[in-house]
Amino acid sequence: MFQGIYRRTARVFLASLFLLVGFDQSSAQPSAKDPARSADQTHSTQNDLVIILDASGSMWGQIDGENKIVIARRVLKKLVASLPEGTNVGLVAYGHRREGDCSDIQTVIPLGALDRDAFGATVDGLNPKGKTPITKSIEETFSTLQSHDGPVTVILVSDGLETCSGDPCAAVREARETGIELLMHVVGFDLGDADVSALQCAAETSGGRYFDARSADELSAALDEAIEVPVDTTESVIVILATANGKLVDAGVHVNDVAADTAVAFRRTYTGEATNPRYIGVRPGTYDIIVKAIALKGGVSTSFESVTVAAGDTVFKSVDFSPGILLLGITRNGALSDATVRIYRAGTKQRVAGGRTYRSETSNPKSISLTSGLYDVEVGSVEISSSPKHRWENISIAPDSTTVLRYEFQSAVIQIGVIMGSELVDAVVHLRDRASHEEIARGRTYVKETSNPKSFTLPPGDYTVHIKAVKLEGKPEREFDISVAAADSVRRMIDMSE
Repeated sequence: MFQGIYRRTARVFLASLFLLVGFDQSSAQPSAKDPARSADQTHSTQNDLVIILDASGSMWGQIDGENKIVIARRVLKKLVASLPEGTNVGLVAYGHRREGDCSDIQTVIPLGALDRDAFGATVDGLNPKGKTPITKSIEETFSTLQSHDGPVTVILVSDGLETCSGDPCAAVREARETGIELLMHVVGFDLGDADVSALQCAAETSGGRYFDARSADELSAALDEAIEVPVDTTESVIVILATANGKLVDAGVHVNDVAADTAVAFRRTYTGEATNPRYIGVRPGTYDIIVKAIALKGGVSTSFESVTVAAGDTVFKSVDFSPGILLLGITRNGALSDATVRIYRAGTKQRVAGGRTYRSETSNPKSISLTSGLYDVEVGSVEISSSPKHRWENISIAPDSTTVLRYEFQSAVIQIGVIMGSELVDAVVHLRDRASHEEIARGRTYVKETSNPKSFTLPPGDYTVHIKAVKLEGKPEREFDISVAAADSVRRMIDMSE
């Protein structure tokens, strides 16, 4: 599987040497240009222009009480009215003649000298009724451009996703590999929260931009901005491949501009070859890239800091989220020891795994499978009063590898017995750290030989012991100091009659 991924990636990289990649703006709305631009304000672009228009049945849907096809007609006519004389324009439509037909694609206006009146009449005559064959419309459009001389801007306007089992991103990639000098932008018109990754990929693979338009004004602004981008814009691209266990995995990709300290893009790789590797167009600069696994245990991320991308560069980063193994071996005074285990995503309080080591060779060392990434690991002794803990931070778990952590807890035993002559005495026993006065342990002796003397397992150190009889008249008390070293066992019997 990996070989296939990397072979495909290598082919894409060779093709990308011929790509001129545009700046990614899909995370923002189209620029706030005047939606009321008059017809005598012309665009400066000299690119030939082909518009692919969605005329499928869904274009009868409404935005603010107006049919989307009516909005599209008005905005497109305003757009061509603003184009300079001598601009060549073509129009391709799909879904306007037959219902349920994935081949219903027509070049309604071949690329040629703009006739504004004819363009307006043609657009007004489109009657939405069919399916959404986005990929085939791209393929047919690019096929007609094979013999075209000079750069072409293609703008796809769609209010829906592919409904004819095509891959628009692959169609654009294959067209660019043939050497067609084009730039394709995609405008998602009222797509809401749909997964637009394939449309984003189609635009970015050509070096173009994806625009999200949810109103008439936003559609107009998106089209205005799209035709201003020269086909020969030399920009850069970041490519992210996310895998785990030899398969493509879904990951969120955050790209942040270091100099501006701002986020410039967020993309998802998803699990299909159309978007993984994921192409992200950026301006030349220095970026921090964070790739976060989605729906994998731990939700961990991998970061690439201060990645410099030069003009025209393609920077490839591969992230393997295959799991690794963490082995935790915990002992106390040289013997296997029971301890709690808590594992957190590094630098956070997000717990991703845990358990106990116990004192058995079948569970200690404890083996935990973790998605590759950085973790904080905390173990706490179950056997020692005050439950002392040990913590490791930023432990790296690498794919298909084993990381071993070992920790030795030290302890000592203090036994406190309370008597009155020859009789056992029920008493409360407190043990405090002599320096900090913090209580480390407490217990009761009762009047049974199984609990009197009372045994305490503690970290080595210096302690103050306070005893208070429970049932003796006046509830007498005693206090004294005691010190213990690692592995020591100290027994003190306190006679309350003395």
